Amino acid sequence: MQSSIRHYAFPAVWVAVFATGVSLHHPVPPADAMALLSARIGPPADPADPPSFLTDTPFPKQLAFVVPAPSDAEQVMQTAARDSFPGGHGRFAAPGNAVRRQVQLRSINARTADELAGAFREVSYTLTDVRQGEAVPPIKVEKVPDDLGTKDGALRKVLFITALLPVILEVNQRVLAERDQLLYLRKKIQSGLGLSPDEGIWLDGLAERYGTTSADLDQLVRRVDIVPPSMAIAQSGVESGWGTSFAAREGNALFGQIQASGQHAVTVSWRPGSGMPQPFANIGEATEAYVANLNCHPAYGAFRAERAAMRARGQTLSGYNLIGQLARYSELGQSYVEFVREIMRENDLGDFDKAKLSSF
Repeated sequence: MQSSIRHYAFPAVWVAVFATGVSLHHPVPPADAMALLSARIGPPADPADPPSFLTDTPFPKQLAFVVPAPSDAEQVMQTAARDSFPGGHGRFAAPGNAVRRQVQLRSINARTADELAGAFREVSYTLTDVRQGEAVPPIKVEKVPDDLGTKDGALRKVLFITALLPVILEVNQRVLAERDQLLYLRKKIQSGLGLSPDEGIWLDGLAERYGTTSADLDQLVRRVDIVPPSMAIAQSGVESGWGTSFAAREGNALFGQIQASGQHAVTVSWRPGSGMPQPFANIGEATEAYVANLNCHPAYGAFRAERAAMRARGQTLSGYNLIGQLARYSELGQSYVEFVREIMRENDLGDFDKAKLSSF
């Protein structure tokens, strides 16, 4: 196997046997200039309506923000009282141009698991509400608390899943915004219309970040797409022992990604080196790198092909199905796939594949 395939190193015993995978290919760099260009691409949108090109995409609903009716607040509070964290989150604003639907997450820096639970209560955020169709508040837990492992298994999982869900949804939201813009430009090219200079620059930059060229738009479309939340949550739970591994607590290494170059991006207590866990500044960066890894690394071409096939069939992307294409994430191959699927079943993680992110 090529040098990009490495062993993981995590102390959680039950995780250890499932701790081998494919390292990072290229982390997605900041794209502030590209964001500015994106504001000048595509038709203008009425603040109350999405751009017309969204109606031609297979997932317009996944870009929709949720605006609860005024009466929902009381109903949410009653529903949430049955869960471990009482309450239901509040009212949210509708978006303008879908291309610019970038959600500003509110950071949470909880030192303890109890503080984390309290932060969720403050915004009335529970998994029970999400399963019943409530939108997920845009909060961003920066790191898992050091004492998460002191909580019993059920509560530990609830806290971990509740923390990670809005982060993966926000990363997916940004990918979907880029994907819709990409689909619009592809349709424009296919109709015989030329691209403006700004559109050409944006498209070339997007292709470079995704490890391909703007000449191969079909491949680029296959790469610029989301990772189902159920799959991201299950894999991070397996790879990090639900946030309790040393690498997760010290370096936000939640997805089993490892170093290929022997360098640290942030300061951690372990020495850098090929095959060592790749640390990140926060959970958000780790999640971005995980999604970029699946979208760009050659080892995951089958995953991207199956995802594209599901899109073509008009199906909702299912983490349970797509994880079947990630046998190369671990040297255990299909055994790893079946284990992750078991995690999805036991924790009903498929419920979150249709979750939506809102904005305060």
